[in-house]
Amino acid sequence: MAVANASSQDQNLPVLVCFSGGEEIFRKNVVEGPFADEYKFAHEIKVSDSEGQHWVNFSGGMCVIDQGEVFNKKQPKLTDNLSCYSGAKKVVTFDVYGEETTIDEYVEGRTFLAKASGSVIASNSIHQYLLFGSGTCIGEEIGED
Repeated sequence: MAVANASSQDQNLPVLVCFSGGEEIFRKNVVEGPFADEYKFAHEIKVSDSEGQHWVNFSGGMCVIDQGEVFNKKQPKLTDNLSCYSGAKKVVTFDVYGEETTIDEYVEGRTFLAKASGSVIASNSIHQYLLFGSGTCIGEEIGED
């Protein structure tokens, strides 16, 4: 699994990791969501942890959901390098595969296929990620002049 610290029984669940000030502040297995309230002020998500399943609300910070490995018959083309920051610290770099990203209207985020490298998020295989929140990401296209 791309995100460390997952228990064996929850390995198939997506994992939510949130950052603030360049530090990981929240990590949970995702059961359902995320959903935004009608004013998009906060997000609500059902998580699983040692206390069972429960709903949490949060706003602010940069969050990434690792939705798991994607198995393709053919390797998609590497199109972008995306470096994401929380505070002034780089927390993850994504090697993005494929030209299209989709917008998640519930959380105003982006879903994309990528390999990740960072201190708390890393994958050697292509995973689907949902990135949202108030972090900064700077992208660089690969092979475009």
